[in-house]
Amino acid sequence: MDKYVIGGKWLNDLHSDLSGSDRSCAVLAGAILDDRLSLILRAYLLPPRGKGKDKLLGRSGIIDSFSSRIELACRLNLISERLTKSLDWIREIRNDAAHNTEFEFANHSIKDRVNNIVTVMELLAKSPTLLNPPYAGEKGRFVVAVILLTACLEIEAGEMTHTSYKPTDVFERFTIEEETNST
Repeated sequence: MDKYVIGGKWLNDLHSDLSGSDRSCAVLAGAILDDRLSLILRAYLLPPRGKGKDKLLGRSGIIDSFSSRIELACRLNLISERLTKSLDWIREIRNDAAHNTEFEFANHSIKDRVNNIVTVMELLAKSPTLLNPPYAGEKGRFVVAVILLTACLEIEAGEMTHTSYKPTDVFERFTIEEETNST
């Protein structure tokens, strides 16, 4: 079993990006995770047909929203159920932050969702010291979860290969039998 190490410049940059206000942290975290999820889908799906914009994953594409990307990745079995739940809670937190100028991680409903993420990811069981200061509060727990989720998505994207499913070319296999009229 491979071991993955999280650290270095990547971690420092991500931590720095998430160190702003509660609101900016939540909005940026959602954008970062949405982008990483898009990388997984792009790695799995065949490239767009022809030149030009990606009609599925590009701006104003069919799968343009974080919610639809989460659902598609889950239904294609590209991400685990735990990852799906965690991303959905992050998406909800991001939406709350985007629409509420008074957003704070101390808000009861936000705390509940952060605790749900910590529980589903088993952060306390796997590494209780990880959530010590400076990550002891709700924002700290959120940041740790986002860092780990980002790492998970980066790993998945790096290991993802294009779909290998080959559709049956029905047009090559069928014939049309004409009826003969015998009178």
